[in-house]
Amino acid sequence: MFRTWGLAAAGSVLALSASGCGDATDPQTATAQIGPSGGVITSIDSILTIAIRPGALEETTSLSIVRSDDAPRVFGPAYRISPNIELAVPATVTYRYELPEESTELNIGYVDPTEFESGQGRWRSLPVLRLSRSQNLVTATDSQLSLFYGLLDESIDLPPPTTGNTDSATGDADTGTTGPGDPTTNSPTTNDPTTDGPTGDSSDSTDTGIPIRCQDLPTGPLPTGEFAFDGSPLDGSSEDLTFTPNGTILVRNGADLVEIDPDGNVTVFNTSMPMPGDTLGTRWTVNNSFVTATLSTGEMLEVQADGTVSTLLTGLGIGNGIFADLDGNIFFTDFLGPPPLAAWVDANGANQVELGAGGDEAPQPNGIIYDPDRGFVFYVGYASGIIQRVDVSDLANPGTPETIAMIGSEGGGDQIGLDGVALDECGNLYIVDQNNDSEAVPIPGSLYRLRLDGAGNPVAEPELLVAEFAAGIANAVFAQGPGWEGYETTMFGVGLPGVIVTVDVGVVGAPTPVGG
Repeated sequence: MFRTWGLAAAGSVLALSASGCGDATDPQTATAQIGPSGGVITSIDSILTIAIRPGALEETTSLSIVRSDDAPRVFGPAYRISPNIELAVPATVTYRYELPEESTELNIGYVDPTEFESGQGRWRSLPVLRLSRSQNLVTATDSQLSLFYGLLDESIDLPPPTTGNTDSATGDADTGTTGPGDPTTNSPTTNDPTTDGPTGDSSDSTDTGIPIRCQDLPTGPLPTGEFAFDGSPLDGSSEDLTFTPNGTILVRNGADLVEIDPDGNVTVFNTSMPMPGDTLGTRWTVNNSFVTATLSTGEMLEVQADGTVSTLLTGLGIGNGIFADLDGNIFFTDFLGPPPLAAWVDANGANQVELGAGGDEAPQPNGIIYDPDRGFVFYVGYASGIIQRVDVSDLANPGTPETIAMIGSEGGGDQIGLDGVALDECGNLYIVDQNNDSEAVPIPGSLYRLRLDGAGNPVAEPELLVAEFAAGIANAVFAQGPGWEGYETTMFGVGLPGVIVTVDVGVVGAPTPVGG
């Protein structure tokens, strides 16, 4: 493995700096036209992916990625990026490659174009968002499109950081310890172990046992964007969306179900029978199907990947939140009842187990999620603003629901309408406050994070990440599945009036039937 981080000769500087974008006709060069709405570009060999966030670019720009031998030596292939420009919103950089087992630290390195041109080019470390040896994956952020990206196998050999230089490696280069930087910058940050969730396996942790990805998450306010797709916005109130193993977003568009790929192409998802035009909660399952609740018919329907529709449950007042776990069980809420209900059923819609019922235990229950690592189900009350927790270490015999946190109106002016719930891989909850006064006058939605410790207890009050989306967002889910690797730390939300919004929360989502 190589551990030479400096540039050996300045002669190659002149040759490289004089060249522009890679030739679009070169089969080894990946190119993409990306504009203000964002997009993804991946190297031809699928090793390097750069996700450009909405709002990062002011105008449509032709980007290219090509393998390069002109970069300083580094473990694994190095890639040259063009053009090299500052970004208004940091990009997510993902490097997927067989990782060296003997290395104590792994990171994505970058070479600053200005330094390279002056003959001082060297590898520096990007702020790490995620390191997964099991998936051979390193994810980081960069506030610019740097000249080169590569995989650093030993951070102790990086140049020592310079005080006040936000492009330097984070942590202590002399001891080899590194920490993640603030995903909105390249600056070092401090770690607060009291805010971290479960520790995961040791390969993803520092010597303190705290996962790198959980040590320092970005705080609000976080920038938001809009995911552009053909024919946007969607027709009417799209209550929920789910990612699929096919590399698409599945969402309702009026009376149709449609799939949207990462390039924004939209195709109709055909079903064996007409679907009610008012589906609510929707989630992909381990059975190569998705489950959705319907407002007008009070059903829970399962739709196979080939479009075959079957009924799992009937008689719901307003079947609302849906969550499908890795064992095939389906957790759901019935907003109306009677009585209002949080419960779960098996993959066949049978053997229903009540988790909370009625106004005290489940007042207007909405979003719901199951955390198998800590043995809890969490769900929210719409107008009450409460977040409920149920001990389900024995799924067949759940405990009594308890309120662990509450979200009130911001300044007393907004409506409270807690809706979708998501979970990140650090064990923190994300709650959408739909803030919807009425369908006629929708109030823009908000997003909160509730940090939980390893025992599932809140360590702080709910943290406002997004004070105001562009629309009355109802649900937000983490991007997962093929083609969305560059968006792994991004939540996608949908609601009134049919736009899909994005927000990078700096951490990936918990495992699901889509993402494993």
